[in-house]
Amino acid sequence: MLQSSVQAAASAEVEPPWKKWKPNPSPPSFLSLPDVIILHCLARISKSYYPKLSLVSKTFRSLILSTELGHARFHHKTQEPYFSICLQLPDRPRPSWFTLWVQPDQVEKKKATFVQVPSSSYAPQVPLLILAVGSDVYALRQGYPPSQVMLVRNRENFLWSKAPNMTVARVNPAACVLDGKIYVVGGCCEAAAKSCWGEVFDTKTRTWETLPDPGDELRFSSVIKKLEIIGGMVYVTSNEGEEDSVYDPKTRTWEAIGKRLEGDSMCWVGLIETVQFCGKLLILWDKFAPLRGNCEERTICCALVAFEKRKNGHVWGKVEWSSPVLTVPSSYLFLRSGVIRT
Repeated sequence: MLQSSVQAAASAEVEPPWKKWKPNPSPPSFLSLPDVIILHCLARISKSYYPKLSLVSKTFRSLILSTELGHARFHHKTQEPYFSICLQLPDRPRPSWFTLWVQPDQVEKKKATFVQVPSSSYAPQVPLLILAVGSDVYALRQGYPPSQVMLVRNRENFLWSKAPNMTVARVNPAACVLDGKIYVVGGCCEAAAKSCWGEVFDTKTRTWETLPDPGDELRFSSVIKKLEIIGGMVYVTSNEGEEDSVYDPKTRTWEAIGKRLEGDSMCWVGLIETVQFCGKLLILWDKFAPLRGNCEERTICCALVAFEKRKNGHVWGKVEWSSPVLTVPSSYLFLRSGVIRT
């Protein structure tokens, strides 16, 4: 009896604190959320933060690279415009695309840089050449490999579907729209150039028709710099020779035309391109890299200019930021630029 009382008293003793202590459960992690919730959170964030977020975890990187994120950004109306350029560098056989990127921690310093597409640190989409015809949007892929594919979607729908293929595969083709028809020029292989250097797509009949051959002198072999409509004519601006070409859809004939005055990349400071971007003017120019006595490199610079109309009716421009964005070999060739929304 005495022994059982002693045992009962011993068991009733207070346990040491270290025996009672239990570690607090760790707070729930953001990564414990379902992927679909993380995806919609990422869709509401500016894409300028994606490079650093992609380093957080494999989950983040996978979601940032997914097509579903593009769908979510379209749904939340958070798509952003991006400015891209296409350059031919002397040490690379194929043209290279670069996208302008303003890093979040550099916004106050107003610094920007061009990042190559694709990049391990930043993953913008491969640029698409976007063409609007009525309520539909058409897209041609830029870059390699060569492709015959043209995509189409309604303005209210993010999902792309395939339109009828072009007659030949093309790389970095140029295109423009006139009277509901899409004109596509260049980018095909040498064997197909004579028979199908250019073609036109009728969006009503959904059929392709080959354009007449302009001849050896006007059939440029390099990437077409610009295709634009002026006075009902299709103007082809090239990166070679002393003349450009113009196509008359009514007579189905080609003619040579003198090059319009543009910045010369061999000048000490040369204007490369001016583009309307977010209601402002984006100016691109190059100059010889400083402290390079042998002039083997050039620095591409960029400035964003906002405009305002004063009381006297004059329009004034204000430089919001200006920065060197890329250093390239002096023998580089500027091919084309474009603005995409992603």
